[in-house]
Amino acid sequence: MGIVQRFRDRLSGWSSSTRIRPQRIIAAICLACACALVVWMFTPEESGTAVVVAKKDLPPGSELSAQDLVLIDFPSGLVPDKAFTSVAEVGQRRTSAGLSKGSPITRAIVLDQQALPEGSTDLLMPVRLADDASAALLQPGQHIRLFSSLPDGGSEVVVEEVTIARLVDKPEGIASESGQLVSVILSSADAGRIAEFAGMPISFAILPG
Repeated sequence: MGIVQRFRDRLSGWSSSTRIRPQRIIAAICLACACALVVWMFTPEESGTAVVVAKKDLPPGSELSAQDLVLIDFPSGLVPDKAFTSVAEVGQRRTSAGLSKGSPITRAIVLDQQALPEGSTDLLMPVRLADDASAALLQPGQHIRLFSSLPDGGSEVVVEEVTIARLVDKPEGIASESGQLVSVILSSADAGRIAEFAGMPISFAILPG
């Protein structure tokens, strides 16, 4: 019986020595949480920049309103050049090209009726289009090709492509020239080409895109 008792006493000793106390588990969890908190506090946050983007697909010449736009945070290194960061800055401007949902709004893709984008070498030039009825199809942002009727018949391409910046409203109650006056964005070389056709009827074709 003495041997059996000694064997039981040894088993009891092993059991008590290998048992993990609850206090030790709690202490280990607290230590892990404290380490995680320290790491979080000293990890630098990635600061983003709010950029105005299209809330839906928009065709060329769309007049932008708050309902068309939304602010999205972009990582600082991915913010497009000359991107708008305030919806109020973009309001009532028109797009110079079609935009898909989520596209950032930049100064390069909106038309300013008063001035060209900073650094641009293009010009704003008024052009009177002969056909009032056809001109009703036009809107800012569209790209058009200009033609002129020749005195001996036929027609000639005046400029391959210009962008409409603005349709000039006709004064009411005053007899004015026929034809729609538009302001177009074009190069200085194309402006000189149009000047060669001064006084001649100018027609147009709307280009795709």
